[in-house]
Amino acid sequence: MEISLLVAKVLGVYLVVSGCFLIFKGKTLPHLLQDFFDHPAIVYLTGVILIFLSSLFLVEHNVWDGSWRTAVTVLMWMVLFKGAAYIFFPEALHRMVNKKVLNSLSLYGLIAIIAGVYLFYLS
Repeated sequence: MEISLLVAKVLGVYLVVSGCFLIFKGKTLPHLLQDFFDHPAIVYLTGVILIFLSSLFLVEHNVWDGSWRTAVTVLMWMVLFKGAAYIFFPEALHRMVNKKVLNSLSLYGLIAIIAGVYLFYLS
């Protein structure tokens, strides 16, 4: 299977599961995030893992042809930047999670589900 197809399917499943979590269990997210950011080593390792995985994809398949593969490439670049932010700016990421964001979790969950289904079935 081509790497774009594999990554699109994996990201699609991840987005659908994450979206369902945000819709059905979103009230637990503030507690999870507080516990996560209270452990700097876990935050750092998360950043390293995100950078490693996204780099593997981008080195192998950095496609900018305007097709659905470009959407996957853009998502992987976003994952790379998020990983770097976990390493260099964890406090800023923690501050970005405010009450306004936490009150809109169901909307973000719905958007994630739609994007995930799109990626999964398009690929």
